[in-house]
Amino acid sequence: MKAPKQIAIADQEIDLEKAIADALERVLAPVAEVICEMERIRRKEYLTEKEAALLFSLSTATLKTQRSRGKGPSYIKEGSRILYSPQSIRSYLSHKEKIF
Repeated sequence: MKAPKQIAIADQEIDLEKAIADALERVLAPVAEVICEMERIRRKEYLTEKEAALLFSLSTATLKTQRSRGKGPSYIKEGSRILYSPQSIRSYLSHKEKIF
């Protein structure tokens, strides 16, 4: 049995394929944007504080606090900009890992 390609709702013909495609695009477009942005950030050699926080699920406040206390991942200060290498953050997080 073949599924209908159109249905009538309140005397209005609706193309099911188009309706489903439109709904999927509305739902998936924001997800695709986030994935593309995360991939762009992941490929960078150095990350801003905000990018590092986003990529490694940290808060910018935590990074600032740790930096001011002389702790946290190593960073580069370029003028007023703070940059982190992804490897320095991975190393920092792996040293904080606790084994139970």
